Amino acid sequence: MKAANCKPNEVTLVGALSACAQLGSDELGEQMGNYVESQGLPLTSYLGSALIDMYTKCGHVDRAYNVFNRMEQKVVISWNSMIRGLALNGFAEDAIGLYKKMVTDGVQPNEITFVALLTACTHAGLVDQGMAFFFEDMKRKHNVSPQVEHCACIVDLLCKSGRLWESYKFICDMEVEPNAVIWSTLLSACRAHANVELAKLAADKLLVLEPENSSIYVLLSNIYADAGLWGDVRQIRDMMRSKNVQKLSAYSWIELDGEVHRFLVQDSYHPRSAEIYEVVDGLGSQLDHFGTDPELVLEAC
Repeated sequence: MKAANCKPNEVTLVGALSACAQLGSDELGEQMGNYVESQGLPLTSYLGSALIDMYTKCGHVDRAYNVFNRMEQKVVISWNSMIRGLALNGFAEDAIGLYKKMVTDGVQPNEITFVALLTACTHAGLVDQGMAFFFEDMKRKHNVSPQVEHCACIVDLLCKSGRLWESYKFICDMEVEPNAVIWSTLLSACRAHANVELAKLAADKLLVLEPENSSIYVLLSNIYADAGLWGDVRQIRDMMRSKNVQKLSAYSWIELDGEVHRFLVQDSYHPRSAEIYEVVDGLGSQLDHFGTDPELVLEAC
């Protein structure tokens, strides 16, 4: 487009910014931001919000704030983009402060605003603040009906603070039907906190929703193994076999010279796999010889 000397409009730039935001590349985000701001277009709510979203997802929170402060008209999407960006970058108190200013300025928060706020509370471990936002601000003050995304944030918040049974009670009392994400969050927390009893309850609910999801069986099996319940571990494996549930292979990716390579444990699909394993075995021998001293290992490599 640039080669054809065709000047991009707001729609084109918003699309390009959205692509950069999805990539999350620090360098590319800065380059794209510089280019967009050099075009001299007015910072509308559409373009300004796209810039804020891109900057925060690429880690440039200060630049996002600069764009936000320069916007003459800030609609709810503008506030939401900035609050969400602060939340995702760990600035929970700033996100909460901006929400309060938003309300003071007369802008009505919506469902997305509270997802961002609850996310901020989850990242910062602000349990009481998060519960107050959910039950007081969202439901009572602003009449925003809880969606499954809000409930998922509360479950995550309670689980991360170790309040697993409180989280379970919250799920049982939810106004919306809990989905697999919510039960998975609770099940994962059960492993972290070694709660076998609650893990069984969460897994039963999950297996109704996703009976062929191998990760549920594997996670529950690991919880049993951690607790030394080897009979239950065998039952899980037998159940997987009887239902023909296959454990999915975990792939890893690495980018070399602009090309993405995918591989898994004991992979033999790569045409040069024999050479690769030879090098890996050689590195293992070097580590055995030099021990774990990082300077000696680097020198050997």
